[in-house]
Amino acid sequence: MLNSFQIFFLFVIFSQFILGTWGNGFLGLINCIHWIKRSKISLPDFIIMNLAFSRIFLQCVVVFDAVTLVLYPDFYYGVTLTQIRETGWTLSNYLSTWLSTCLSVFYCLKIAIFSHPAFLWLKWRTSQVVACILLSCGLFFFFNTAWLIRNLDIYSGLLKMLLTANYTENVRRKEREFYVFHLLGLLWTLTPFLISLSSSLSLILSLRRHTRMMGHHVTAPRDVSTKAHVRATIVMISFHLLFVFHFIFIFIGAASMFLPNVKVIIMITLLAAPLFPSVHTFILILHNKNLKQAFLRLLCLKKGSMKGGVRGSFTH
Repeated sequence: MLNSFQIFFLFVIFSQFILGTWGNGFLGLINCIHWIKRSKISLPDFIIMNLAFSRIFLQCVVVFDAVTLVLYPDFYYGVTLTQIRETGWTLSNYLSTWLSTCLSVFYCLKIAIFSHPAFLWLKWRTSQVVACILLSCGLFFFFNTAWLIRNLDIYSGLLKMLLTANYTENVRRKEREFYVFHLLGLLWTLTPFLISLSSSLSLILSLRRHTRMMGHHVTAPRDVSTKAHVRATIVMISFHLLFVFHFIFIFIGAASMFLPNVKVIIMITLLAAPLFPSVHTFILILHNKNLKQAFLRLLCLKKGSMKGGVRGSFTH
């Protein structure tokens, strides 16, 4: 019989799942429609589409984790379920983080204005740069997968030791090894985060310089380039704030074995984890004019229906 806290927990989890799937489903579907109608898709739209689908996958992983924890607590730490949960969390977080990074780099190179030859060289080769990042993503995925397999192997060995032996020093050492590997596995996300952070800082510096220059030469309060700067900067800063929030709770969840009330900590982590993929998606929608209009039509807040394709670029 579920208690009131567990019922509330599942209610919030499923509410977040519906909201997140709705937003990300809209974002992915609208770009799919654009792709089908135009028989082609731009690079940022392609990244956004895959980002939306990866976040839907992340929402599914959260629901699976939550339902298993509440309804099947005796099987939650079993080898099979642990392998499924860890693989799902790793893959969904990995895809979401790297695709967000690619999007940040793309908008930085497209919108930022610098006269340095190195930046101009990268700007002229924006598509190739993003493609190289995607290739790096595949390389990191290989190492990350190997790390995950090693970690799951340690966990399997630990469970066998717990079932066949007393709580000896070997068991404690195996536990410490598993926890260290588990926590260090989270550090793989720092590389794309630092790349994305560099893109954001570059965009902020470019916005600052551009605003100063236009203040002396333009009478209009804001030109098109400035608006694009501001929109992209807001989205990228919100991404970093939400990602830090997300990473802290994921790290706490991974370190929960060291803390008392393990189950409560995991439940709190599961409540906080879906906020990042959900909130950031709606920020992407609301700061894009075409996506916002289509979303408002979907909500029946505006008359008319969706006609034509919708582009996901901040430059439109």
